Amino acid sequence: MYVILGYFTVSVSYYGLFCIASLFFKPTKRSFGAMDKVKKSSVVILLPVYKEDDVIVESVKKALKQRYPKELYTIAVIADHLQPQTLEDLRQLPVQLIEVHFEKSTKAKSLNLAFDHLGEYDLAVVLDCDNHIEEDFLLKANYAYVQEGHLVIQAHRTAKNQENHLAQLDGISEELNNAMFRTGHQVLGLPAALIGSGMVMDFNLYREHMRAIDTIDGFDKELELSLIKDQSLPHNKIHYLDDALVYDAKMSDNEVFRKQRTRWILAQIKYALKNAADGWVQLFKGNFAYFEKVLQFWLPPRLILLGSLAALVCISPWFGLQYFTYTVGLFVALALFLVVALPRRLRTYQTLYALKKLPVTFLLMCRALPGFRKIFESFLPTSHRYFRKK
Repeated sequence: MYVILGYFTVSVSYYGLFCIASLFFKPTKRSFGAMDKVKKSSVVILLPVYKEDDVIVESVKKALKQRYPKELYTIAVIADHLQPQTLEDLRQLPVQLIEVHFEKSTKAKSLNLAFDHLGEYDLAVVLDCDNHIEEDFLLKANYAYVQEGHLVIQAHRTAKNQENHLAQLDGISEELNNAMFRTGHQVLGLPAALIGSGMVMDFNLYREHMRAIDTIDGFDKELELSLIKDQSLPHNKIHYLDDALVYDAKMSDNEVFRKQRTRWILAQIKYALKNAADGWVQLFKGNFAYFEKVLQFWLPPRLILLGSLAALVCISPWFGLQYFTYTVGLFVALALFLVVALPRRLRTYQTLYALKKLPVTFLLMCRALPGFRKIFESFLPTSHRYFRKK
């Protein structure tokens, strides 16, 4: 019991620290005129897509609406196993279509192969096939790159659909991630976390770091660790650009949600085990940011932690009143930390009503845990066909 409570105490304290820190984050403020005057960089928007015929054409059309010089940005669709009609539809649009075929497909393979077909650019933007970006996205990213000198940028990914309670909770989770792992980290002088999409990087830097990555899944975690270890980069290696919005589809289907979380949890387990020793090595070398990132992998996902604490509250009276009191305190503290970190626009009755789905979501997360061997065997893509209201 002491070991379990100790682990949960460290986890709650970790999340609480960054929840509180996120309250001191200062939102970005810049005028359109200031952004428009800055020298424009050449940009390639990379859209790796695997069997997502339903969403890719619409995403490309949205990306083509940027308020940015048309001659300075290219959209490169990396098409893996798309239908002939989808490929034909894409050829009718002003995009660079790169067809790839792998026996075992991964996003890292697609991105690395794309570099062999691309020319030279200043910036690379990586999006998921379902992502929609706001019209000023490239202007904001370019300003942060040219004027502010940020070489690696994570944009603000947010929900684009809220058709049921599961999608709402998924959107809430995304914003809590932004608060803790991006704004909270940035306030404390640590690199913001990458997500896997909505990433903006110096083109050559991104190509260099991606070349060494050939993972089945969780490429963003491996990329993040590689960047944090790179001593040639500035101290705050990954900058969070809170006002550059990327609208991302949230899962509204239970089975698709379970499959997505399986992929995420298994990638977290993989990198926790793989980088445990290296985390200590980097700490002794003075690279605390790397150690902190590896520590994060060893902590349970918030929902697993919240559900486990709730279960522990129910059984702790059998061990004694002191255990019951302590576990109740941990549960209440975690709940309060999460409420504090939640953006004000989400502190609504609708959010409160959506919380009734939490037990079901917790069970879905628990179902994702037993099949951990799959992360080493195959690519587990998340389908984006189910975000629309049925």
